[in-house]
Amino acid sequence: MAAFFDNVVLFIIVLGALIFVHELGHFLFAKRARVKVERFSLGFGPALWRRTWGETEYRLSAIPLGGYVKMYGEQPDEEVVDPERSFQHQSVWQRIPIVAAGPGFNFIFAILLIAFIHTVGIPVETSVQIEALEGSVAASSGLLTDDIIVGYAGKSVVRSHELQAHIEASEGSPVEFHVQRGEDLVNLMVAPQKDAESGKFRIGVKLRPASLTLERSNPIVALGQGVAWTWQITHLSFVGFGKIITGSIAASESLAGPIGIAREIGRQADYGWRNVIFFTAAISISLAIINLLPIPVLDGGHLMFFAIEIVNGAPLSLRKREIAQQVGILIILSLMIFAFYNDISNLFMQK
Repeated sequence: MAAFFDNVVLFIIVLGALIFVHELGHFLFAKRARVKVERFSLGFGPALWRRTWGETEYRLSAIPLGGYVKMYGEQPDEEVVDPERSFQHQSVWQRIPIVAAGPGFNFIFAILLIAFIHTVGIPVETSVQIEALEGSVAASSGLLTDDIIVGYAGKSVVRSHELQAHIEASEGSPVEFHVQRGEDLVNLMVAPQKDAESGKFRIGVKLRPASLTLERSNPIVALGQGVAWTWQITHLSFVGFGKIITGSIAASESLAGPIGIAREIGRQADYGWRNVIFFTAAISISLAIINLLPIPVLDGGHLMFFAIEIVNGAPLSLRKREIAQQVGILIILSLMIFAFYNDISNLFMQK
Protein backbone atom coordinates (compact mmCIF):
# COMPACT_ATOMS: atom_id res chain seq x y z
CA MET A 1 0.00 0.00 0.00
CA ALA A 2 2.86 2.37 0.85
CA ALA A 3 4.49 1.63 -2.52
CA PHE A 4 1.21 2.38 -4.32
CA PHE A 5 0.91 5.71 -2.49
CA ASP A 6 4.53 6.57 -3.37
CA ASN A 7 3.85 5.80 -7.05
CA VAL A 8 0.75 8.01 -7.06
CA VAL A 9 2.61 10.92 -5.44
CA LEU A 10 5.54 10.56 -7.87
CA PHE A 11 3.11 10.35 -10.80
CA ILE A 12 1.34 13.56 -9.72
CA ILE A 13 4.70 15.36 -9.32
CA VAL A 14 5.96 14.23 -12.75
CA LEU A 15 2.69 14.93 -14.54
CA GLY A 16 2.30 18.26 -12.74
CA ALA A 17 5.78 19.33 -13.87
CA LEU A 18 5.04 18.40 -17.49
CA ILE A 19 1.67 20.16 -17.48
CA PHE A 20 3.24 23.26 -15.88
CA VAL A 21 5.96 23.38 -18.56
CA HIS A 22 3.39 22.93 -21.35
CA GLU A 23 1.03 25.62 -20.09
CA LEU A 24 3.97 27.92 -19.31
CA GLY A 25 4.80 27.88 -23.03
CA HIS A 26 1.30 29.05 -23.93
CA PHE A 27 1.35 31.62 -21.10
CA LEU A 28 4.70 33.23 -21.92
CA PHE A 29 4.02 33.50 -25.65
CA ALA A 30 0.56 34.92 -24.98
CA LYS A 31 2.15 37.56 -22.72
CA ARG A 32 4.76 38.22 -25.41
CA ALA A 33 1.93 38.95 -27.88
CA ARG A 34 0.22 41.16 -25.24
CA VAL A 35 -2.77 38.79 -25.09
CA LYS A 36 -4.49 38.96 -21.70
CA VAL A 37 -4.25 35.67 -19.77
CA GLU A 38 -7.22 35.39 -17.44
CA ARG A 39 -6.40 32.07 -15.80
CA PHE A 40 -3.45 29.66 -15.44
CA SER A 41 -4.64 26.34 -14.02
CA LEU A 42 -2.83 23.13 -13.13
CA GLY A 43 -5.57 20.52 -13.16
CA PHE A 44 -9.25 20.60 -14.04
CA GLY A 45 -12.41 20.97 -12.00
CA PRO A 46 -12.95 22.80 -8.70
CA ALA A 47 -10.10 24.98 -7.45
CA LEU A 48 -8.20 23.69 -4.41
CA TRP A 49 -6.13 26.87 -4.26
CA ARG A 50 -6.26 30.14 -6.17
CA ARG A 51 -4.47 33.45 -6.11
CA THR A 52 -4.66 36.47 -8.43
CA TRP A 53 -1.50 38.33 -9.38
CA GLY A 54 -1.88 41.17 -11.82
CA GLU A 55 -4.54 40.31 -14.38
CA THR A 56 -4.18 36.53 -14.09
CA GLU A 57 -5.75 34.07 -11.65
CA TYR A 58 -3.43 31.15 -10.82
CA ARG A 59 -5.02 27.97 -9.47
CA LEU A 60 -4.46 24.36 -8.49
CA SER A 61 -7.52 22.32 -9.39
CA ALA A 62 -8.87 19.03 -8.08
CA ILE A 63 -8.26 16.72 -11.08
CA PRO A 64 -4.49 16.59 -11.76
CA LEU A 65 -4.75 15.10 -15.26
CA GLY A 66 -4.23 18.23 -17.30
CA GLY A 67 -4.26 21.99 -17.20
CA TYR A 68 -5.13 25.03 -19.24
CA VAL A 69 -4.43 28.69 -19.91
CA LYS A 70 -7.59 30.76 -20.45
CA MET A 71 -6.96 33.76 -22.68
CA TYR A 72 -9.17 36.76 -23.16
CA GLY A 73 -11.21 36.51 -26.36
CA GLU A 74 -10.24 32.87 -26.83
CA GLN A 75 -13.71 31.73 -27.97
CA PRO A 76 -14.87 32.92 -31.41
CA ASP A 77 -18.31 33.98 -30.09
CA GLU A 78 -16.93 35.73 -26.99
CA GLU A 79 -17.83 39.41 -26.57
CA VAL A 80 -14.65 41.49 -26.68
CA VAL A 81 -14.27 45.13 -25.62
CA ASP A 82 -10.47 45.31 -25.95
CA PRO A 83 -9.51 43.70 -29.30
CA GLU A 84 -5.80 44.44 -28.86
CA ARG A 85 -5.66 42.07 -25.85
CA SER A 86 -7.91 39.38 -27.41
CA PHE A 87 -6.50 36.07 -28.68
CA GLN A 88 -8.95 35.75 -31.58
CA HIS A 89 -8.22 39.30 -32.75
CA GLN A 90 -4.49 38.60 -33.17
CA SER A 91 -3.21 37.79 -36.64
CA VAL A 92 -2.89 34.09 -37.48
CA TRP A 93 0.91 34.47 -37.46
CA GLN A 94 0.71 35.69 -33.84
CA ARG A 95 -1.69 32.91 -32.76
CA ILE A 96 0.47 30.12 -34.20
CA PRO A 97 3.45 30.66 -31.81
CA ILE A 98 1.11 30.93 -28.80
CA VAL A 99 -0.46 27.54 -29.57
CA ALA A 100 2.76 25.84 -30.72
CA ALA A 101 4.69 27.00 -27.64
CA GLY A 102 3.05 24.36 -25.39
CA PRO A 103 4.39 21.32 -27.28
CA GLY A 104 7.57 23.25 -28.06
CA PHE A 105 8.28 23.76 -24.35
CA ASN A 106 7.74 20.03 -23.75
CA PHE A 107 10.38 19.21 -26.37
CA ILE A 108 12.79 21.76 -24.85
CA PHE A 109 12.13 20.40 -21.35
CA ALA A 110 12.96 16.87 -22.54
CA ILE A 111 16.23 18.10 -24.09
CA LEU A 112 17.22 19.86 -20.84
CA LEU A 113 16.37 16.82 -18.67
CA ILE A 114 18.45 14.48 -20.83
CA ALA A 115 21.29 17.03 -20.97
CA PHE A 116 21.20 17.25 -17.17
CA ILE A 117 21.56 13.47 -16.85
CA HIS A 118 24.58 13.47 -19.15
CA THR A 119 26.13 16.41 -17.27
CA VAL A 120 25.92 14.82 -13.81
CA GLY A 121 27.02 11.50 -15.25
CA ILE A 122 25.62 8.20 -16.53
CA PRO A 123 26.77 4.95 -14.92
CA VAL A 124 28.49 2.81 -17.55
CA GLU A 125 30.12 -0.61 -17.33
CA THR A 126 33.89 -1.02 -17.29
CA SER A 127 33.81 -4.80 -16.81
CA VAL A 128 31.18 -7.54 -16.89
CA GLN A 129 30.63 -10.70 -14.90
CA ILE A 130 29.45 -13.79 -16.74
CA GLU A 131 27.29 -16.81 -16.18
CA ALA A 132 28.58 -19.57 -18.47
CA LEU A 133 25.64 -21.67 -19.68
CA GLU A 134 26.00 -25.43 -19.40
CA GLY A 135 27.13 -27.04 -22.64
CA SER A 136 28.01 -23.69 -24.23
CA VAL A 137 31.11 -22.94 -26.26
CA ALA A 138 32.15 -20.53 -23.49
CA ALA A 139 32.10 -23.33 -20.90
CA SER A 140 33.98 -25.74 -23.16
CA SER A 141 36.62 -23.05 -23.84
CA GLY A 142 37.34 -22.57 -20.12
CA LEU A 143 35.13 -19.63 -19.11
CA LEU A 144 33.52 -20.13 -15.70
CA THR A 145 30.48 -18.63 -14.04
CA ASP A 146 31.46 -15.53 -11.99
CA ASP A 147 34.49 -14.86 -14.19
CA ILE A 148 34.92 -11.13 -14.77
CA ILE A 149 35.79 -10.05 -18.30
CA VAL A 150 38.10 -7.06 -17.96
CA GLY A 151 39.12 -6.90 -21.62
CA TYR A 152 38.74 -8.50 -25.01
CA ALA A 153 40.35 -8.14 -28.43
CA GLY A 154 42.74 -5.49 -27.14
CA LYS A 155 40.05 -3.44 -25.41
CA SER A 156 40.43 -2.63 -21.71
CA VAL A 157 36.85 -1.36 -21.14
CA VAL A 158 34.05 -3.89 -21.40
CA ARG A 159 30.42 -2.94 -21.98
CA SER A 160 27.78 -5.60 -22.50
CA HIS A 161 26.26 -4.25 -25.71
CA GLU A 162 29.68 -3.64 -27.30
CA LEU A 163 30.89 -7.11 -26.33
CA GLN A 164 27.74 -8.72 -27.76
CA ALA A 165 28.11 -6.72 -30.99
CA HIS A 166 31.79 -7.79 -31.29
CA ILE A 167 30.89 -11.46 -30.79
CA GLU A 168 28.09 -11.27 -33.38
CA ALA A 169 30.41 -9.59 -35.89
CA SER A 170 33.19 -12.17 -35.36
CA GLU A 171 31.65 -14.59 -37.90
CA GLY A 172 33.05 -17.42 -35.77
CA SER A 173 36.65 -16.16 -35.59
CA PRO A 174 38.21 -16.77 -32.14
CA VAL A 175 37.95 -13.85 -29.69
CA GLU A 176 40.59 -13.33 -27.01
CA PHE A 177 39.18 -12.65 -23.54
CA HIS A 178 41.12 -11.20 -20.59
CA VAL A 179 39.47 -12.71 -17.53
CA GLN A 180 39.87 -11.95 -13.84
CA ARG A 181 39.30 -15.11 -11.80
CA GLY A 182 39.77 -14.36 -8.14
CA GLU A 183 43.31 -12.99 -7.86
CA ASP A 184 44.40 -14.44 -11.19
CA LEU A 185 44.31 -12.92 -14.67
CA VAL A 186 43.62 -15.48 -17.40
CA ASN A 187 43.64 -15.13 -21.18
CA LEU A 188 41.28 -17.40 -23.10
CA MET A 189 40.38 -17.81 -26.78
CA VAL A 190 36.71 -18.52 -27.54
CA ALA A 191 35.31 -19.19 -31.03
CA PRO A 192 31.66 -18.03 -31.24
CA GLN A 193 29.16 -20.42 -32.82
CA LYS A 194 26.09 -19.52 -34.87
CA ASP A 195 22.83 -19.87 -32.96
CA ALA A 196 20.42 -21.99 -34.98
CA GLU A 197 17.36 -20.04 -33.86
CA SER A 198 18.53 -16.44 -34.24
CA GLY A 199 21.26 -16.95 -36.84
CA LYS A 200 23.63 -14.81 -34.74
CA PHE A 201 27.02 -15.81 -33.37
CA ARG A 202 27.00 -16.51 -29.62
CA ILE A 203 29.30 -17.92 -26.97
CA GLY A 204 26.58 -18.93 -24.49
CA VAL A 205 26.93 -16.56 -21.54
CA LYS A 206 24.69 -14.22 -19.56
CA LEU A 207 26.26 -10.84 -18.75
CA ARG A 208 25.81 -8.49 -15.81
CA PRO A 209 27.80 -5.39 -14.78
CA ALA A 210 30.79 -6.10 -12.54
CA SER A 211 32.02 -2.51 -12.18
CA LEU A 212 30.61 0.89 -13.12
CA THR A 213 31.97 4.39 -13.62
CA LEU A 214 30.24 7.71 -14.15
CA GLU A 215 30.60 9.02 -17.69
CA ARG A 216 30.12 12.81 -17.63
CA SER A 217 29.80 15.28 -20.52
CA ASN A 218 30.42 19.02 -20.52
CA PRO A 219 27.20 21.08 -20.77
CA ILE A 220 27.59 21.83 -24.50
CA VAL A 221 28.12 18.18 -25.43
CA ALA A 222 25.33 17.17 -23.03
CA LEU A 223 22.95 19.59 -24.76
CA GLY A 224 23.81 17.98 -28.10
CA GLN A 225 23.12 14.56 -26.57
CA GLY A 226 19.80 15.88 -25.28
CA VAL A 227 18.84 16.99 -28.79
CA ALA A 228 19.98 13.68 -30.31
CA TRP A 229 18.08 11.55 -27.77
CA THR A 230 14.95 13.71 -28.11
CA TRP A 231 15.07 13.34 -31.89
CA GLN A 232 15.56 9.58 -31.58
CA ILE A 233 12.66 9.14 -29.14
CA THR A 234 10.45 11.36 -31.34
CA HIS A 235 11.32 9.27 -34.40
CA LEU A 236 10.62 6.01 -32.58
CA SER A 237 7.30 7.43 -31.34
CA PHE A 238 6.17 8.22 -34.88
CA VAL A 239 7.28 4.76 -36.01
CA GLY A 240 5.21 3.31 -33.17
CA PHE A 241 2.16 5.37 -34.13
CA GLY A 242 2.54 4.19 -37.70
CA LYS A 243 2.65 0.55 -36.62
CA ILE A 244 -0.49 1.03 -34.51
CA ILE A 245 -2.33 2.61 -37.45
CA THR A 246 -1.24 -0.14 -39.87
CA GLY A 247 -2.00 -2.87 -37.33
CA SER A 248 1.61 -4.09 -37.09
CA ILE A 249 1.33 -3.86 -33.31
CA ALA A 250 -1.80 -3.93 -31.19
CA ALA A 251 -2.90 -0.63 -29.63
CA SER A 252 -3.60 -2.55 -26.42
CA GLU A 253 0.13 -3.30 -26.16
CA SER A 254 1.20 0.30 -26.69
CA LEU A 255 -1.31 2.72 -25.16
CA ALA A 256 -1.22 3.34 -21.42
CA GLY A 257 -3.39 5.57 -19.27
CA PRO A 258 -2.62 7.26 -15.94
CA ILE A 259 -2.55 3.95 -14.02
CA GLY A 260 -0.09 2.37 -16.45
CA ILE A 261 2.14 5.44 -16.45
CA ALA A 262 2.08 5.64 -12.64
CA ARG A 263 3.09 1.98 -12.35
CA GLU A 264 5.90 2.46 -14.86
CA ILE A 265 7.20 5.52 -12.98
CA GLY A 266 7.29 3.35 -9.85
CA ARG A 267 9.27 0.68 -11.69
CA GLN A 268 11.73 3.27 -12.99
CA ALA A 269 12.13 4.67 -9.47
CA ASP A 270 13.35 1.24 -8.34
CA TYR A 271 16.34 1.69 -10.69
CA GLY A 272 17.23 5.19 -9.45
CA TRP A 273 16.48 8.86 -9.99
CA ARG A 274 18.24 8.96 -13.37
CA ASN A 275 15.71 6.50 -14.77
CA VAL A 276 12.84 8.61 -13.42
CA ILE A 277 14.23 11.75 -15.06
CA PHE A 278 14.81 9.98 -18.39
CA PHE A 279 11.30 8.50 -18.27
CA THR A 280 9.94 11.98 -17.50
CA ALA A 281 11.73 13.27 -20.60
CA ALA A 282 10.19 10.48 -22.67
CA ILE A 283 6.69 11.32 -21.37
CA SER A 284 7.32 15.01 -22.12
CA ILE A 285 8.13 14.11 -25.73
CA SER A 286 5.02 11.91 -25.97
CA LEU A 287 2.90 14.73 -24.54
CA ALA A 288 4.29 17.12 -27.16
CA ILE A 289 3.64 14.67 -30.02
CA ILE A 290 0.10 13.86 -28.87
CA ASN A 291 -0.74 17.56 -28.56
CA LEU A 292 0.51 18.16 -32.11
CA LEU A 293 -1.86 15.56 -33.60
CA PRO A 294 -4.37 17.32 -35.92
CA ILE A 295 -7.32 16.55 -33.65
CA PRO A 296 -9.65 19.46 -32.81
CA VAL A 297 -9.39 20.51 -29.11
CA LEU A 298 -5.67 19.64 -29.14
CA ASP A 299 -2.97 22.17 -30.05
CA GLY A 300 -2.45 20.34 -33.33
CA GLY A 301 -6.12 20.80 -34.15
CA HIS A 302 -5.86 24.57 -33.61
CA LEU A 303 -2.74 24.66 -35.80
CA MET A 304 -4.69 22.76 -38.48
CA PHE A 305 -7.44 25.42 -38.33
CA PHE A 306 -4.78 28.14 -38.66
CA ALA A 307 -3.32 26.41 -41.72
CA ILE A 308 -6.79 26.31 -43.31
CA GLU A 309 -7.22 29.99 -42.48
CA ILE A 310 -3.92 30.83 -44.19
CA VAL A 311 -4.84 28.83 -47.31
CA ASN A 312 -8.43 30.14 -47.55
CA GLY A 313 -7.64 33.67 -46.45
CA ALA A 314 -10.35 33.45 -43.76
CA PRO A 315 -11.08 31.23 -40.74
CA LEU A 316 -13.58 28.38 -40.89
CA SER A 317 -17.12 29.27 -39.99
CA LEU A 318 -18.09 29.05 -36.34
CA ARG A 319 -20.49 26.18 -37.08
CA LYS A 320 -17.81 24.09 -38.81
CA ARG A 321 -15.39 24.67 -35.94
CA GLU A 322 -18.03 23.66 -33.39
CA ILE A 323 -18.71 20.40 -35.27
CA ALA A 324 -14.97 19.70 -35.53
CA GLN A 325 -14.52 20.38 -31.79
CA GLN A 326 -17.33 17.93 -30.96
CA VAL A 327 -15.70 15.26 -33.13
CA GLY A 328 -12.35 15.99 -31.46
CA ILE A 329 -13.84 15.66 -27.97
CA LEU A 330 -15.39 12.31 -28.99
CA ILE A 331 -12.01 11.05 -30.27
CA ILE A 332 -10.17 12.15 -27.11
CA LEU A 333 -12.82 10.62 -24.81
CA SER A 334 -12.67 7.36 -26.77
CA LEU A 335 -8.87 7.23 -26.45
CA MET A 336 -9.06 8.01 -22.72
CA ILE A 337 -11.66 5.27 -22.13
CA PHE A 338 -9.55 2.79 -24.13
CA ALA A 339 -6.40 3.73 -22.17
CA PHE A 340 -8.21 3.31 -18.82
CA TYR A 341 -9.63 -0.02 -19.99
CA ASN A 342 -6.14 -1.08 -21.00
CA ASP A 343 -4.76 -0.14 -17.58
CA ILE A 344 -7.48 -2.04 -15.69
CA SER A 345 -7.12 -5.10 -17.95
CA ASN A 346 -3.36 -5.19 -17.41
CA LEU A 347 -3.84 -4.91 -13.65
CA PHE A 348 -6.16 -7.92 -13.54
CA MET A 349 -4.04 -9.94 -15.99
CA GLN A 350 -0.91 -9.45 -13.87
CA LYS A 351 -2.79 -10.46 -10.73
